[in-house]
This record gives sequence, structure tokens and C-alpha cells, in this order.
Amino acid sequence: MYPSGEWEGFWVQEHYGRQSMQAFNLRFADGRITGRGRDVIAPFAFRGTYDERTGAVVMVKKYLRRHTVTYRGRPDGEGCIQGTWHIGELGSGPFLIRPVVRRPAGDEPIQEIG
Repeated sequence: MYPSGEWEGFWVQEHYGRQSMQAFNLRFADGRITGRGRDVIAPFAFRGTYDERTGAVVMVKKYLRRHTVTYRGRPDGEGCIQGTWHIGELGSGPFLIRPVVRRPAGDEPIQEIG
């Protein structure tokens, strides 16, 4: 259903605004999700599950020597997963992640000539 490999995305929190998650790795196999990456907070590890029928995901992001964040999402119809993150009673907000798509050489966007 979802491709294993590099993913990227963002989360939004009231005091931090929109924060990107630089390219991180996710592995999808047999209904389970694992992965690692980093963002503005710290390095993290993902563990979770996905429903092969609906595409719904539940992942827990554990920051190294810090807190955990639960992500609940669904496919957006464009290859992304969007949903809401929760940190216990401390807060929640939207997130979106998507697979990194590499363009083949020669398929770069056209640049304006100034």
C-alpha cells in the first residue's frame, strides 16, 4: 500500500508553527511501520501499524531521551498520509507526510533566465 523508503513532511504546533521533518525512513511490511529520522526537536524513531484495506495509520514517534507523539492518519488520495498528532493532554495538531520522489536526471523544472 505505502512505499518503504524515504519520506518527508511536516507537523504544525501552536508555538512552533509549521515544522518540517527532513527526509526520514519508513518501512511498511505486514501491517507494521518502523522508521527513523530527525526534526527540529531531536532524532526520533517511529513504530506503528497500518490497515491495508483502508490505509489508516497509527504511529508513535519516540524522540531520543524525550517525549512520545502519537500520529493518526489516513491517505489523502495523492500518495500522502495526513492526520493529527497528539502529545497526551499537552496538545495536538495536523501533520502530513509523503514519499520522497526523485526526479530522473534531465527532468528538472525549467528555470527562468534572468
